Amino acid sequence: MEKHRQEQIDRLLSDLDFPALYRGYAWKNDTWEKGFPDIFSLEQEVTAAARDQTLGLEHVQKIACWGGIPNRDRIDCADRLSIALYFGDSPAYWLMRAPVNTIGIVEGQIRGFGPTYASKLLRFAVPQVFGAIDTRLVRVFGRGDPEKQRYPLLDLTASPFGDRWAIPATQPGWPGEYGTWTKILQAIARRLNREEVCCPHPERFVGAGLRSEGIWAAADVEMALFCYASGVVRGKGAPPFCW
Repeated sequence: MEKHRQEQIDRLLSDLDFPALYRGYAWKNDTWEKGFPDIFSLEQEVTAAARDQTLGLEHVQKIACWGGIPNRDRIDCADRLSIALYFGDSPAYWLMRAPVNTIGIVEGQIRGFGPTYASKLLRFAVPQVFGAIDTRLVRVFGRGDPEKQRYPLLDLTASPFGDRWAIPATQPGWPGEYGTWTKILQAIARRLNREEVCCPHPERFVGAGLRSEGIWAAADVEMALFCYASGVVRGKGAPPFCW
C-alpha cells in the first residue's frame, strides 16, 4: 500500500476507538443494543445464497429495501446472478486479488444498482472480504466535500445530486478505488486483530458462525468507519467520538 495511505491508516487507528464506533453503528432498526437484527438476517440469507450460487433478484431487492434506495421499481436482474464468490464454504481466493473485477461483474448484471448498492451486495455476500462504500464514507475519506474530509484515503468523489449525494460511476476513480477501499478495510482488520483489539460482535453473529468471536471482518471495520463518518457529516464533533 502507498506510503501516504499507510500513514493515514496509522493516524486513523491512533485517533479512533473502533470497538466504541462499532457499538455506535445505527441504521434504521439496526443497533448494537438490538443485536443488529436486520443485518444479521440479511447476512445469513445472502451468504448462504452466495455459497449455493443462488444469489439473485430476491436478495438484491431485500438489500435495496434495507438500504432505502429510491426508485426501487427500477431495479432488475436475473433470478440468479452469474458470479462465483465462494470456493466451497470459504470466500474465493481470487476476491482479494481482483475486487475491482468482482464489483464490475455485479454492476454489469443489476440494473438500477450503482457503486453504493453494488458494494452493499458484496458486503452482505462476503463480509469477511468486503465492506460497503457510500457517500458518507467517501465525503469523509475521499473527495467532494472538503469541509467533511478527515482522512484522505480514497481518490474517489461524492457529488451533490438533488437533495442527496451520489458516487458517480463514470468518474475515473471507479471502480478502481473500490479495490483500494477493500485493501484499507482488510489492513485495518489485520492490525486490530494482531493487536488483540476485540470486535464486540453481538452473540448471535458468533453463534450462527457468521463471525469468530472478537475477530474483525472487513464489514465490521466498515461499520465502525460508517459510524465515524456519520458523526462527521452530522457535525457531531472531532475524533475520537461515538454517540
